[in-house]
Amino acid sequence: MYKTSNYNYFVPYKNKIIYYNSLRHSSFTMTLAEHQKVRKLFEDPISFSLEYPSVFMQFYNWRFFVDTDTDELAVFRYFYNKDIVFNNDYHLILVNTPQQELSSGFIEPVVKHINQTICSKDVKLICIEWKGYNILNAFESFIHPLFNRAKKLCKVAGVELLGQIEVKLSNNSIIHNKLYHNKGVPTYENTLHAIQHIITRYPEYRLRLYVDAFPSDSTAMEIFLKQFGDIVRKHIHLRWNPHKTKERKEEENSKVDFFQNRLNEDLEEINPEQTYPLLAPRKNLTVIYPDKNVYMSIPPDFPEEKHAQGILNEADGIIQWNEAEREKRLSQLWFEKKQCISCKHLPLYARVCPLLKMNAGIVCPVENKLIDLETVIVKEFESKLQ
Repeated sequence: MYKTSNYNYFVPYKNKIIYYNSLRHSSFTMTLAEHQKVRKLFEDPISFSLEYPSVFMQFYNWRFFVDTDTDELAVFRYFYNKDIVFNNDYHLILVNTPQQELSSGFIEPVVKHINQTICSKDVKLICIEWKGYNILNAFESFIHPLFNRAKKLCKVAGVELLGQIEVKLSNNSIIHNKLYHNKGVPTYENTLHAIQHIITRYPEYRLRLYVDAFPSDSTAMEIFLKQFGDIVRKHIHLRWNPHKTKERKEEENSKVDFFQNRLNEDLEEINPEQTYPLLAPRKNLTVIYPDKNVYMSIPPDFPEEKHAQGILNEADGIIQWNEAEREKRLSQLWFEKKQCISCKHLPLYARVCPLLKMNAGIVCPVENKLIDLETVIVKEFESKLQ
């Protein structure tokens, strides 16, 4: 016997309908007339399988239908563990803090750790991310020299390397960039100059720009965006501070939409499959601070992350983990709660929800319309056509 999958979507697209299953990422289009006929068949899987057996089996192979005793949540948990928690891609996050900033003296221990990672793990890709307090100030002294050393190690080992810098642009935070510091220029313009400098000279880096400080009107926003050249835009992934949209004024929401549509279409919310990071515990996600303390997930700026799970050994670059704590955290998946586990959209947003919930004050991104499911599905479908 059969039942309809819990994770089917039917999304309008250019006078057609996208059929999409988020658990298996199956997708194709049908005409409106075909859709009207097929949707009626979907209402009774047994009759569909008897009346049109060959057509039904095609949908079954695409997993739009499953066996009656299939536990789709168990299937999702399997895929989540395989593709995310125990994925071999290595993500190293290095965090700058006001108390201890990243410096040239910290390069050697991190290089040893990267080399040790390459030698001891079956790694095909390494993503190094730099984030935290005044992170652009560390570019010349720490970020770029470290990236060059890592690039040589990865080239010899045949490992792909990504470099990513998180920049927060906010009226509420003081940002002084030594690359371009002009006392008479607004803070966000100083930051833009620094970003342009990095991307223009070093296009191998990608910057994730968090914006919590929007110019006051549409003209100012246009000027803001024009300061990014077309080449620079391709290397910047814009994110905004979403807050709780129900509490945000209408004009603030319109600014968010403006930035979303104008700066970069390849946003993390839209194309989560090809982005880093997923800041939930993963076996190959390591967060290191200048004091050599090591964490497994989001940096400890958040209440739930008070104690380090490991420490970096400077001599050999090996991390001494609290293995019991590490195993415990890997087994505690973020979505194992009633609201999330019963959500139809869980497979669709599995890579996006943890980060959005964290930034938005632990509110549900779906309920608060921080992400649009139809946009996500259309973008993924179009990406397969390219």
